[in-house]
Amino acid sequence: MTEVLPRSDDLEATWNFIEPGINQILGHEDANKQRLQDKRVDKILSPTMYMEVYTAIYNYCVNKSRSSGQFNTDKPSNQSSILVGSEIYEKLKKYLKKYLMSFVKSSNETFLQFYVRHWKRYTVGAIFLNHTFDYMNRYWVQKERSDGKRHIFDVNTLCLITWKEVMFDPNSELLVNEILDQITLERDGTPIQRGDITTSIKSFVMLGIDLQDLKKLNLNVYIQVFEKPFLLRTEEYYRHYSTEYLKTHTVTEYIFEAHTIINREEKNMAMYWDDHTRKPLSATLNLVLIKEHIEKMEADFVTLLDSRDNDKISALYNLLQRDFTLLPKLASAYEEYVRRTGENQVTKLIEAHKASVISNAPEGANPKKVAMTAMHSFPPKEYIKGLLVVYSTFREITSICFDNDVLFTKALDNACRAYINDNEFALPPGSSRSATSKTSEMLAKYSDQLLKKATKPEIVADMSIDDIMVVFKFLTDKDVFESHYRRLFAKRLIHGTSTCDEDEESVIQRLQSENSMEYTGKITKMFQDVRLSKILEVDFDMMIKKLPDYSANKYPELQPFVLAENMWPFSYQEVDFNIPVELESTYTRLADMYINKHNGRVLKWLWPLCRGELVANIGKPGRPPFNFTVTLFQMSILLLFNDADSVTLETIQEKTGLSLQNIAASMVPFIKFKLVQQIPTGLEALVKPDTQFKIAQPYKALKSKINFAGGVKNDILSILQHNSNNNNSNNSSHRNGSSNSENMTENEKIEKELNSERQIFLEACIVRIMKAKRKLPHTMLVNECIAQTHQRFNPKVSMIKRAIDSLIQKGYLQRCDDGESYSYLA
Repeated sequence: MTEVLPRSDDLEATWNFIEPGINQILGHEDANKQRLQDKRVDKILSPTMYMEVYTAIYNYCVNKSRSSGQFNTDKPSNQSSILVGSEIYEKLKKYLKKYLMSFVKSSNETFLQFYVRHWKRYTVGAIFLNHTFDYMNRYWVQKERSDGKRHIFDVNTLCLITWKEVMFDPNSELLVNEILDQITLERDGTPIQRGDITTSIKSFVMLGIDLQDLKKLNLNVYIQVFEKPFLLRTEEYYRHYSTEYLKTHTVTEYIFEAHTIINREEKNMAMYWDDHTRKPLSATLNLVLIKEHIEKMEADFVTLLDSRDNDKISALYNLLQRDFTLLPKLASAYEEYVRRTGENQVTKLIEAHKASVISNAPEGANPKKVAMTAMHSFPPKEYIKGLLVVYSTFREITSICFDNDVLFTKALDNACRAYINDNEFALPPGSSRSATSKTSEMLAKYSDQLLKKATKPEIVADMSIDDIMVVFKFLTDKDVFESHYRRLFAKRLIHGTSTCDEDEESVIQRLQSENSMEYTGKITKMFQDVRLSKILEVDFDMMIKKLPDYSANKYPELQPFVLAENMWPFSYQEVDFNIPVELESTYTRLADMYINKHNGRVLKWLWPLCRGELVANIGKPGRPPFNFTVTLFQMSILLLFNDADSVTLETIQEKTGLSLQNIAASMVPFIKFKLVQQIPTGLEALVKPDTQFKIAQPYKALKSKINFAGGVKNDILSILQHNSNNNNSNNSSHRNGSSNSENMTENEKIEKELNSERQIFLEACIVRIMKAKRKLPHTMLVNECIAQTHQRFNPKVSMIKRAIDSLIQKGYLQRCDDGESYSYLA
């Protein structure tokens, strides 16, 4: 049966009535004593008793509120102090302090266990107690706080604040030390009671109460009392641990151990701390596990790269990427390592090639000449593949180990650009500052090997267009590659030695996409010229077959090429030459047809580039005739032997109109393959007017198809020029008929053409910049010019200065009065 509720206006009676209930709710340790004084406490805290306590508090608050409203209407400002029970709030506040001070720790438990045991029971009781005083919370407490009295709290908050004052503040240092000791034991591998640690740390968060805004999370208690000591203890522990670990283990083992520690601290032990600790804990671990040992790990980085062990490299990168400030230095070390590896790779290739050449050289050969020969005969495929091996190796490492991190991708690109353009072969020691890298030339030759029919299948088996594009991407002198590529491409087109047009077009398209349409403009126009020339060939063939005097002997089969002079890498030069009678009809008809069709165009004949095929029936009786591939000059010489078995050098000069150099160069392959006999023999006699040349009949050769055109070399011309200048001054007028450019090597011609094109390109670039800016200081103009030309080549400042001076002379620019700027002249 429900006991009689106390009078609603009697504070003491009301408190005496509800106090046993509060004891039951909070679980008072002195309940046994109270049982002797009040039999009600024997009852279980049932819903009935819960309602009795709630009702008693409600009745008291309502009564007080009502009475204050009746007797104090003239003093509304004082109503809040007695409204709905400030007295009972003070009674509860005193009770809570007394209640908490009555706790006694058992001798067989630590303070942590004591704290957690009471905290669990207390916080559960505080929640129920808060519900019991719900009416007071909703009316009186809310009204007091709205009036600015921030020292008044709801009952649950009051319970927590009282706990902090009585239980927590005086013992926080002891409690935290015990918690940290437990965490240290777990780090050492000793099993602990995790629940106590978790509960106590969560209590720190709950005790962080913002007195101004009770709903706002305040981690001040947690941070000051637990987080800072925890981080300090963590730093001390792992500083000692890592130092001792490295004394007995390798750096690589330490890297994996550091990963294990970090994973354990940040994942497995995250149950202990609040999320706020995640960032400072990571920073602490980074400091003691990584930063303080970074020098050792960086020193071991090269060893890991040498091992090519992706797992170990990945482990180091993943560890260091936790602190992004450590990565730039690692990326720099990676760039230096890749560059050095690339240079060493080229050096090894050169040494291996030299050793091969020396081993095959005849006894007594000059070692210096052999070494020079080795450098000149370095196979393009071997060189390019060597560069690509290094790139492929580290491209994989960058992808797998560094997750294509921008820093390391850029480091790889910089390193590849460095060793590809500057190595022992590309720029040998002692090269001038203006020298261009040989890599561009070697890549062009590699492309020629890949796209040329004559290349053996086993050689091109592992070659691809992708190889070309990878190396091309890193070239600094792309215009040098374009120049060499265009020359070799021209030869493939003229001689019909390309594997197929589709492959050629594929390379051109990819070069265009990698650079620009302007870059491949000349190459594309060359392709168009060849296609138009094939149309011209068909039209010419149809035209001559309709002629009344047509015959195969009078009009031999012809494949003409009409080439745009500015697009093709063939420089026109006047050559004294009398076209053979056998070809005169075809030559005349073709010229007339083209000029009539394209009025106003001028044909310039490039005789040195012309080739043809001759059928020679000079073998043994019954043997099929020979097919000779010859230059036009060689053809004109051989045709003379249709009328005579033997001719002199003077006769050849008279009938062909050729210079002595061209005759000698044409004759050397004939003499070498014993098609023509020279009387008297020897290089000295080759340039004498009375020297006789006799055709070999019957001619003996293993093959019926022989290419004599490939035997004409420019170095022979230089030797003959030197000998003829010294020994045959009477023929000087003939010898000097050719220009100095004729005696230049192909590389010298390319370099001369390249310098000229670069000068023009720089001038055009400067005019384009100045036309837009109108006025610029010298430094800004140079920087703009470098930025706009880097896709083709890296210009020297001296080249830009020469281009500026040239434009000033031409009237495009003028120097300003300040002496530091230029202005554009329209």
